[in-house]
Amino acid sequence: MKRIFFLGLVLSALPGYPLWAQCPQLIWSDEFNGSTLDQTKWTYEIGDGCDIGLCQWGTGEIQWYTSQPDNTVVSEGTLKIIARKQTIQTRAYSSARIKSLLKGDIKFGRIEARMKMPKGQGIWPAFWMLPTDRVYGIWPQSGEIDIMEYLGHEPNKIHGTLHFGQLWPNNASTTKSFIIQQSDFNAAFHDYALEWTDQHIKWFIDGYLYSTKTRADLGSQRWPFDQKFHFLLNLAIGGPWAGSPNSSTIFPQTFEIDYVRAYDMVGLAFLDGPNQVLPNQKSVNFSLKNVPNGSTIEWSTPVGVKVISGQTSANITVDWAGSGGVVTAIVKNACSEYKFALAISILPVLVKDIVLENFDQVARISKSSSSGILTEDVSNPAANGVNSSALCGRYTRNSGSLYDILVYDISDIKFGADFVLGEKKLYLDIFTAAPVGTEILLQLEDKNQAQGSNYPVGRHSRYTVKTTKQNEWERLPFTFLDRPSSAVSDFAINQLILLFAPNTQTGATYYLDNFEIYSKTTLPLRSNANDQKVRVFPNPTTDEITIQTNGDDRIRTVKFINLQGITIDSKVGNPSSQLVYKAGLLTPGIYVAVISLSSGQSVSVNFVKK
Repeated sequence: MKRIFFLGLVLSALPGYPLWAQCPQLIWSDEFNGSTLDQTKWTYEIGDGCDIGLCQWGTGEIQWYTSQPDNTVVSEGTLKIIARKQTIQTRAYSSARIKSLLKGDIKFGRIEARMKMPKGQGIWPAFWMLPTDRVYGIWPQSGEIDIMEYLGHEPNKIHGTLHFGQLWPNNASTTKSFIIQQSDFNAAFHDYALEWTDQHIKWFIDGYLYSTKTRADLGSQRWPFDQKFHFLLNLAIGGPWAGSPNSSTIFPQTFEIDYVRAYDMVGLAFLDGPNQVLPNQKSVNFSLKNVPNGSTIEWSTPVGVKVISGQTSANITVDWAGSGGVVTAIVKNACSEYKFALAISILPVLVKDIVLENFDQVARISKSSSSGILTEDVSNPAANGVNSSALCGRYTRNSGSLYDILVYDISDIKFGADFVLGEKKLYLDIFTAAPVGTEILLQLEDKNQAQGSNYPVGRHSRYTVKTTKQNEWERLPFTFLDRPSSAVSDFAINQLILLFAPNTQTGATYYLDNFEIYSKTTLPLRSNANDQKVRVFPNPTTDEITIQTNGDDRIRTVKFINLQGITIDSKVGNPSSQLVYKAGLLTPGIYVAVISLSSGQSVSVNFVKK
């Protein structure tokens, strides 16, 4: 089961270290190759925390931690932490919690573990770190790093979190979750990694970078993550976050760990790219970052996915198929070999729902303030197929502001979780001379809590886009980044903030238009095999669709009707068995093609224009 997790020559160095030109060096590890827990590396924590003034471990847990062999098993190269329905002392469940305090304490580097999750309501395993010396005070003043947390009733989701700030109830946290596609975390082992420097902390799953936190994410709060920390592994039961076990929870439950390793370096290779795509999406890019020179790379894609370019390079472009699957890359070099893997699922088709601002009609959002200068209703600088509107907005960034903001009041976001989960998405047209790759952040907030100096309080969620063009309109969808404060209610969002090129002091000008909310359709969408008599493909379409009969029937007429029941266009067949329709007249959205056949029958087929 053991395998080397790292690879590559390090391309960035820790503070005070030279730029490394050799393989990572292991500074601490446990491979769990024996028959008992190695107590030169780990210490058991016993009880429910009440003896140290932290009853139920401060989080409402309902288990009793033990050192008994029924709860901690080392065999066949793995550690098993086992939770049982078993009354000990005053608690109805038993489990185990171990720590490396004064036996495995590190400051900066890369931490890796290969683990398999349990499953079930009320089950809460974690791999995390606490400060060894508490230089800045008690929790959370000296910080907490959660490398991986998982709730058994959400088996496809993991969480990476930093805790910091002042004493409860003025404590703070910043977190990001990752949802695995195609499977659950309890179905197999996965590789969890964290890279830690005095400036940033990064989280990886199976070599895929899914979260980065920097000093800026803590706002005005102290960055306490510049001291020694130690590891903890535990399997908790219950508490308000995980919920209590119910009749569906099966015991015993096992949290299995293959190894824990710490290296002296960061900046190792990782996988980048989307883990969700549209059906039949064209030119999807995946890339490997920080790959050392001299490495060999081999990509693998699901059946039906066409590789356009880059099969043996660090960057691959593909045309996706109609269903999900797993993209993998194998990298070999002098240090090691590693298999990167990313499961991809198909996004729901979203259609335009609400126009927030397009400078051609009354806006549904109102500007509250800005660092730079917003000028409304200016002439389109260069109309094209993406944006042919006569008017748009022009925003000139304040070069003296490190975090330039454009603030809007908004009332159209009724439930913030829709945007976090991808049920809804915000789109914006952008035209700028700023460099390709310039980031634009979007932040949803409760303005009654959020103040300029108290980040992350009041900040519900953040979303990001990066420009791909210069001096040309492009339509950009904002992708979920993280939830700075989980304390903000999904029903409390009343402010939207755009941050142009955050953490820079540039003065570029941005033209913006067609700021819109897209929503998941509730209509049933049919696949390419739309009907026994008729096919409509491709579906979704960006340009043209083909309507084709499956038998002796011929197409007589076709009407194209929108969701309001209005006929947008119509075509008359010869009659013939096939009709190709240029969909340029149709704006993005869902339509019904009502097809009249020579037999006298009528067939209705839903399709999407992107």
